[in-house]
Amino acid sequence: MKIKSFTVAMVLFVVWNILTGSMRNPNNPPTGRTGAPGETTCGAAGCHSGGSFTGTVAITGVPDTIVANQSYPVTLTQTSNATRGGFELTCLDSTSNAKCGTLTAGSGTSVATSGGRQYVRQSSPKNLSSGSVSWSFSWKAPASITGNKATFYFVSLAANGNGGTSGDKVLIATKHIVMQPTVAAHEPDNSDLAKLYPGLVQDILHIDLAQASGGRLAIFDMQGKEVMYSDLAQNNQLDVSQLKKGVHIAQIEIDGKLLVKKFVIE
Repeated sequence: MKIKSFTVAMVLFVVWNILTGSMRNPNNPPTGRTGAPGETTCGAAGCHSGGSFTGTVAITGVPDTIVANQSYPVTLTQTSNATRGGFELTCLDSTSNAKCGTLTAGSGTSVATSGGRQYVRQSSPKNLSSGSVSWSFSWKAPASITGNKATFYFVSLAANGNGGTSGDKVLIATKHIVMQPTVAAHEPDNSDLAKLYPGLVQDILHIDLAQASGGRLAIFDMQGKEVMYSDLAQNNQLDVSQLKKGVHIAQIEIDGKLLVKKFVIE
């Protein structure tokens, strides 16, 4: 009788593991699977593969131009014809691919740090409802970003929920952001990098680099939205007649140094 009872208990235990294992698929992923520079994904690592699902993954809540030290509520959404989903995300600066900002877990998510990078991921998978599934968490912008640009790298697993790794597909995406520049009340030390004129512009903005042969220009409106981007030669004539009238901020980057200037479009 004891042997029979033990056998029944073992069978029930095995069945429970199979069922709960199926419910957990995909499991909380290991770090370093976002497709960021130097990383793979769950698919490329030889784990989940073989799926023919179609869909997309995207994040909302983070504007294209962010403000230093500002916290943003982020929602990551997978839209697909899969059954279950999971995700992983990291944010890196554009210069050294180092951690950018601070991620904080929300409901159904967890945060981990590995190799100097920070990751947010699902703490448990979710079933899709009406073709989509979402997770929410938050991201706080740093006080500054090297190069003033950063990228969110993220993936979402479109899974069939069969308890294994076959028949699943990895959806990959990125989001690029820039940091809103600040203008000092006094002329910055880098004022000799370039000359920008005239201060009141009707159509053509002139930018002459003092010594460098090239650089980059980003123009922002007073709400922090990037409205123009251009590579720079030594002498430049830029048509800004299509931009809205009013005060704008020119951010000039030359050899890793920044020059920020205000000008007005009449």
